[in-house]
Amino acid sequence: MTPLKTIAKTFFKIGLLGFGGGPGMIAIIRSECVKKKKLVCDDELTTAVAIGQMLPGPFVPNYCEYIGYCLAGLKGAVVAGIFLLLPSFIIMLILSYLYFSFHTLPAISQIFKGIGAVMTAIIIWAGIDMGRLIINKFTRVIVFAFAFILFLVKFDPVLTVLFAGGLSIILEQVKSPKIFLAVPIFLFDLRKALELFGIFLKIGAVIFGGGYTAIPFIQNEVCFYRDWLTTREFLDGFALGQITPGPVAITATFVGFKVMGIIGALISTIGIFLPSFLMLIILIKVYKKIEHNCYVQSFLNGVKSAVVAILLSTGIFFIPANWFNIVYGIFGLLCLFILLVVKKIDPFIIVVAGIIFGLIIV
Repeated sequence: MTPLKTIAKTFFKIGLLGFGGGPGMIAIIRSECVKKKKLVCDDELTTAVAIGQMLPGPFVPNYCEYIGYCLAGLKGAVVAGIFLLLPSFIIMLILSYLYFSFHTLPAISQIFKGIGAVMTAIIIWAGIDMGRLIINKFTRVIVFAFAFILFLVKFDPVLTVLFAGGLSIILEQVKSPKIFLAVPIFLFDLRKALELFGIFLKIGAVIFGGGYTAIPFIQNEVCFYRDWLTTREFLDGFALGQITPGPVAITATFVGFKVMGIIGALISTIGIFLPSFLMLIILIKVYKKIEHNCYVQSFLNGVKSAVVAILLSTGIFFIPANWFNIVYGIFGLLCLFILLVVKKIDPFIIVVAGIIFGLIIV
């Protein structure tokens, strides 16, 4: 049983460094939980990805809550989820206050250009490093190539992961088929609070495909069905959700802050992440009963190859966006070289270097 304090510190750091979307978060999770602290192995991480992809809502909290559950049961899942989201929640609160006070985005674009350059390097490094260990059989090479091509042509990522798992079952089990076994309550508008919570609870329960799929649902609810935000405000909030660490669905915090201040931010954040957490706990209990089934194992082997494909294909897509000129390209390649050669370097150092670089290079 891993101490809750260790889980809290680990996932707070992951949440603080979690730039680069889902693949960037997988790279950071692997660095902290697998490589550095050895809390879980690559098999458990890829299982977390497989189960997380099957649930609605943002994927990354699902991964982390699964790992937390493996380390310390239900309490571990709760602590992992809370401390993963805490940094992005606090940062979004601050940025929301600045935005609605001054009606403009803070001048932080230079910082995030530097962070983007290093996150590209971190994602590619994680893909190469994980691939060395996982792509070690001919069937996994085939599944990796299949998933990699689908990701490059921008096929649906959830279906790609599921297809990769199915292909792995066919390749591994076709020769040996077996039977499959299956704050003070009176200080705010309670009616509006319940409406806000209900909206984000509904969105969190029905969206599949990660945090980005939540964005049009949120926009419809708060811009079109209700005049809580203007379209311009919503787009700016979405931009803040992209440049802050953690899942992009943290945009819900921005919306809640506009509607009901800090209390609203908390209500909307809990609402959008709660459904997938509750479903995850149920799914974990089912998985524990069938995890040794040969078909389940083959499916997860396919997902492992798909995760490597996710990381490498995302890194490739990020190159033109984040290594957009020769200076940032050289800096990104240098970071990638350091990550590949210096085995025990902390990605936190690379991210800080990216922030400094972004501030210096104008």
